[in-house]
Amino acid sequence: MLHEVPSFNTADYLVFTASLVISLGIGFYHWYRSRGRDTKDFLMGGGHMSPIPVSFSFAAGVISAVSILGNSAEMYYYGSQLWMNVIGVMIGTAFIMAVVMPVIYPLKLITIYGYLEYRWGNSLVRKLASVLQLINLTTYMGIALYAPSLAISSVTPISTNTSVVVLGIVCAVYASMGGAKAVVYTDNFQSAVMLAGVIIVIVQGCAEVGGGTASWAIDAQHNRLDFFNWSTDPLERHTLMNVLIFGVYFTFSTTGFSQAQYMRWASVNTLQQSYLVMVVGSIGLVGLWSLINYSGLVVYSVYADCDPLSANYIEKIDQILMYFVADKLGYLPGIPGLFVAAIYSGVMSSVSSTLNALSAMVWKDLLEPLSMFAKVSEEKAKNINIFISAVSGVVAVGVGVLAGSMGGLVQVTYALGGALAGPICGIFLSGILCPWVKQTSVCLASLLALAFNMWVVMGSFLYAPGPTKLPLSVEGCYNNFTTIASTTTDITTTTFVSSTTHFPEDDEVFPLYKLSYCLYGAIGTLTTVVLSTLFSCIFGFESPANVPVSSVNRTCLRFYCWVRREEMPTYKPRAAPHYQTQPDDVNSIIVTDMTKIDSGKHQIESGIMKKPQSPSSDTPGCDNPQPVGDFL
Repeated sequence: MLHEVPSFNTADYLVFTASLVISLGIGFYHWYRSRGRDTKDFLMGGGHMSPIPVSFSFAAGVISAVSILGNSAEMYYYGSQLWMNVIGVMIGTAFIMAVVMPVIYPLKLITIYGYLEYRWGNSLVRKLASVLQLINLTTYMGIALYAPSLAISSVTPISTNTSVVVLGIVCAVYASMGGAKAVVYTDNFQSAVMLAGVIIVIVQGCAEVGGGTASWAIDAQHNRLDFFNWSTDPLERHTLMNVLIFGVYFTFSTTGFSQAQYMRWASVNTLQQSYLVMVVGSIGLVGLWSLINYSGLVVYSVYADCDPLSANYIEKIDQILMYFVADKLGYLPGIPGLFVAAIYSGVMSSVSSTLNALSAMVWKDLLEPLSMFAKVSEEKAKNINIFISAVSGVVAVGVGVLAGSMGGLVQVTYALGGALAGPICGIFLSGILCPWVKQTSVCLASLLALAFNMWVVMGSFLYAPGPTKLPLSVEGCYNNFTTIASTTTDITTTTFVSSTTHFPEDDEVFPLYKLSYCLYGAIGTLTTVVLSTLFSCIFGFESPANVPVSSVNRTCLRFYCWVRREEMPTYKPRAAPHYQTQPDDVNSIIVTDMTKIDSGKHQIESGIMKKPQSPSSDTPGCDNPQPVGDFL
C-alpha cells in the first residue's frame, strides 16, 4: 500500500493567507500612525514602549523557524540533552542583567555598537564590530528564509523560491514601513500563532499514542531521554557541560549584545522596565523553547516504529515536524495551514527584527558619521532608514534564493555566523569588564579569535564525520517489505560535501575539528577577552583616568585602580546639550580640549559640551548617563 500525505486544501490556504495579511496590516497601521515622527521613534519606538508587549516580542524575535523545525528534529533524532541549554540561558540572562544592562542602558544609545565608540573614544572598534555583525545577520536572514521554505515545500504545493520571496517581501514591507512598533506588535501576533501551532502538535501526538505519560514512556524506552550526560569531553557533541556553555553564550550573542534584542530592552522608559522585559522575555523564550523540544519527543513517540526518514517519506531531518502535521492533522480543515502559518511566523518574527536592527546599524554606525549625511533632517533620516530596511529585505531574499543552489554550503554559511558572533561578544565583555584594555589590543584580539574560529569551523565541516543518529525503526511502516532493507537503522547525518567524499577515520581527524559545535561561540568570546588582556602587556594598559566611568563595570574599575594604587576616578555626569542631538552622537562627547563661546549659545569646555546656563540633568544618554549601581 502506498503512503500518501494529504495536501493543502482551501481552508489551509485561507488560514495561512490570513496570517500574512494580518502581519502586513499591522505594518501599515503603524506606518500610518508614525507619519511625521522622528528616526528614534522609527528605530526604537520612541523609547517609551510598554514592557509587556516588548517582552513577548523579545521571545518571538529569538525563536525562529529554525528553532521550530530544527529543535524538534534534534530531540527526535539525537535525544533531549540539548534541552538543558535553557539552564545556561537563565544563567546568561542573570549575567546580562547584573553586569551588562546597568552599564549600557543608561547611555540611551540607538545602536548598541555606539557603546564601543563611547568606551574607547574612537570609531574603529565600533565599525569593526558592526561590519562583522552585518555579515552575520545578512547570512542569518537568508538561511532563516530558506531553511523553513525547504521543509514546507516538501509537504505543500508552495515552492522553495516562492516561499522565500513571499516571506522576504512581507517582512521587508511591515518592518520598513512601521519600524520598531510594527515589529513588536507583529511579533506578539506571530508568537501567539507559533504557540498555537506547537500546542496542537503536542495534543495530537499525545492522543495518537494514548496520552502524555505513554508518549514519555516510549521516548524513555528508545533512549530519547538523556538530560544529564556528565561527560566533560569537549569533543562529544552534546554533554551537560557543552550545552550549558552553549546556553550562556547564546544568551550573550542573541539577547545581550544583539542589536535586534537590544532595541527591545532599551525601548522602554526605565532600567527597571528593561529588567522586566528581560525576565518576562526570557521566561517566555524558555517556555516556548521547551514546548518545541517536547513536540519533537512527542512526534518521535508516534513514529517510533516507522521513521519517515528511514522509510524515504521525507529527505531531511528538519522536515519531520511538517510531515507529522500533514500526516496526522491533514483531516482537520485549516490546521495544516495554521501550522505552516506558525512556521512562517517564526521566520517573520526573526527576520523582521533583524531588518529593523540592520537599518539602525547601517544608519547610525556607518552612514550618519559620514559628512554627506551629517546635516540630514529627521524626515530624510527616517526615509533613509525605511529605504535601508527595504533594501536589506531584498538582499535577504537574494541570499535565501541563492541558498537553494548552494546545497550543503548553507550549513557552512550558518556555522560562520557562530564564528562571527563569538568575537563580537568578546569585544563587549572586554570593554565592560576590562578597563585596562586599549582599542588596539581588543581589535587585534578579536581578529585573531575570528580567524581561529573560522579555521576550526571550516575544518569541522571539511574533515569531521557527521554525528550519528540514535537507532530508528521501520517495522511498522506500510511498505517496509519493498522499500526498506532492514528494520533498524543507525544513520549518519549527511554533511555539506558530496556523498562520494571520503571522510578520514575518526582517529585521523585533527582533534579541534571534532570539537562540539556548542563551544564555537564561547571559544571566540573567551579568546577575545584573554588575548586583549595579554596584548595589553605589549601595547600598554589604559589609564583609569582615560576610561569613562559610566562605560565599565565599577567593581572591575575599583579592582584595577587598587592594583595600580590609584584613586577611583570621580564620576561627573555630563550635561545634555540644549539643542537636538542623537543620543549616541559620541562626536559631541569626545572632543578636543577647547573653549568656544558663540553669542552666548553654548560652549565646549574640557571635552564636555555645556550651555552657559545651569545644565539640565533630566535627559539621560551619553551626554548625561544616569548613575546606576552595578549588581556586581
